[in-house]
Amino acid sequence: MFGHFTLRSRLPRPPEAVWADAVSRRGINDEFFPWLRMRLPPGDLPARLDQPARIGRCWMLLLGCLPVECDELTLLRLEPGAFDERSSMLGQRVWWHRRRVRATAGGCEVVDRVAFQPRCAWMLPVCRPLFRLVFAWRHYRLRRRYR
Repeated sequence: MFGHFTLRSRLPRPPEAVWADAVSRRGINDEFFPWLRMRLPPGDLPARLDQPARIGRCWMLLLGCLPVECDELTLLRLEPGAFDERSSMLGQRVWWHRRRVRATAGGCEVVDRVAFQPRCAWMLPVCRPLFRLVFAWRHYRLRRRYR
């Protein structure tokens, strides 16, 4: 059984500037701050991928220090303005996150689509509002940063 949701935010900034932050370590962690921090594998993040690539193990740290989840991050698509991630996590059999940053009149729109399948079906009613809350926070942080 899968859970899924979509969130959208319009921002008064050029899509290139928003995208550059969306795929940087600083930008990713600014979206989660102060509740979570994502510790990515060492090395540079790719700017573009021509084929799916396993990026590696990413730890989610509650309040920046307590490990609460581990993501085996795999990017299916990465190009300016778009990424598709399909990964597995400790608590999720499948985690799928798709982000698009598209130009609009006066700025851009960020669209996050998330789907997931918990390893234990009974966790779906817990995961759905929790993940939606995390992404609502990320979008709040984006709107605050780019107002």
